[in-house]
Amino acid sequence: MGGARVNAIAPGYFRTDLTEVFYQDHAWAEAMLAKIPQRRFGTGVDLAGAVVFLASDASAYITGQCLGIDGGYLSSI
Repeated sequence: MGGARVNAIAPGYFRTDLTEVFYQDHAWAEAMLAKIPQRRFGTGVDLAGAVVFLASDASAYITGQCLGIDGGYLSSI
C-alpha cells in the first residue's frame, strides 16, 4: 500500500458537554429537530460505524472524502 489517505467525518447536531448550553434552550432544540429528517440528534454510536469503516481496510480505496453524519440535515436544506 502506498500513499496517504485523508478522509473526514462531518457530524451534524450532537449533544456533547461542549454543546450542552444550546440544548438547554428548548425552543432552539425543537426548532433544530424540526429541520433534521430523522427527528433526533446524533449520538456517539451514530459515529462509530463510520469511524470503524474509514479506519479499516474496507475503505482502502477511499480518499479525499468527507462523510456527513447528520440525520439528513444537509440534504434537507
